[in-house]
Amino acid sequence: MKRRTLLLPAALLTAAGVWRWSGLGTLRRARSAQPGLGLLFEGGPDPRVTPALLGALEGAGVRATFALDAASVRAYPDLVRRIAAAGHDVVGFVPPAAARWPWEVASRARGVVAELRGVLERGPLGVSVGARPGWAAWLGGQGSGLTVIRGQGQLSGASGWRGVRPGAVLHVPGVDSGVAAALPGWLGALRDREFEVHPLSGLRGLRRERARDLPATLLQEVDVWYDRVGRIRRVGDRASSLFRAGVAPYPLADQRLRDGAQVRRGEALVEFHLDSARLTELAERPVAGRRIVTASVRDLARALRDDPDLNGYPAVFSISIFSDVLGLYGFTVVDLPLAHQRRLTWWSRVIRRAYGVSDPSKQHVPKLAVMSREAFVQRHAQPGRDQT
Repeated sequence: MKRRTLLLPAALLTAAGVWRWSGLGTLRRARSAQPGLGLLFEGGPDPRVTPALLGALEGAGVRATFALDAASVRAYPDLVRRIAAAGHDVVGFVPPAAARWPWEVASRARGVVAELRGVLERGPLGVSVGARPGWAAWLGGQGSGLTVIRGQGQLSGASGWRGVRPGAVLHVPGVDSGVAAALPGWLGALRDREFEVHPLSGLRGLRRERARDLPATLLQEVDVWYDRVGRIRRVGDRASSLFRAGVAPYPLADQRLRDGAQVRRGEALVEFHLDSARLTELAERPVAGRRIVTASVRDLARALRDDPDLNGYPAVFSISIFSDVLGLYGFTVVDLPLAHQRRLTWWSRVIRRAYGVSDPSKQHVPKLAVMSREAFVQRHAQPGRDQT
């Protein structure tokens, strides 16, 4: 009896932890082929900082989202109207230190929404309780009856842009003069990396997280830990970057390649992995998908040419259901042993179901694609030589 008594609170705590970790019911990220990014400036409006933020955004020709707190909305209603008039989204914000208890957070969330409705004569899209809300803020936001916005991290420095994925909603301090000064450079870097900054209302595929999103969220978390353990990192910082690369032993028998080179079993080579979530999103735009794959191949070739962590290995390989496509880029495509093939076919089906592929039962046979580093760099790293 005592064991059953203890199991119930343990199960409730586990369920609550999964709920908070997964962001169920919140606006967290967009899912589409659009290389969009949402910037959420939290706090204010502040007459010393907000005009500079608005000027930087106008100069870059982009719109964002401002999450404003109740006290500042009451103090500077004209600045709130100026934000909205410039075409930016306006949502509510409950600062993490503003309340200690969930019911206080819920009350403040409803209060800031009422303040914004009074100033703008319309209700906001939702309310933010911070990038990494504590339990009180999380429960209070969920209990407020409002749409809670919880992105994928907070940015306060240029290094924070590394590893950003299309569709992310990013929290940015909105009352920091240093952020206002750095914002033009940040926006330029995002543009150079082919990202498109949008307000939340302009992010295609943005919706509340649902229970059926849990498998995809879990798989992305597995990828993060797999990359950490295997010292695998993303190749390229552009919105179109699809590959992650690390070093691994060649797993099959010795193989003669199309360019005459040879790889040997157990030899250390560069192995690259494909971004399954992004490839699924690109399925809706096959022409753009082909262009993005070509750009990612180019990024990988330049990394194999220039990166001292990768350019000392004689060949590059990948194991995936897309190996036949890689054959168009000059790779030698090799069948896997039957046991290996069955295991990876099953895993491929799991991934495709998790990411919502329309026909996950359709057979896709994993294969290995391998190419010498010299031939790969010569064919794809040079300007004007990225043909398939």
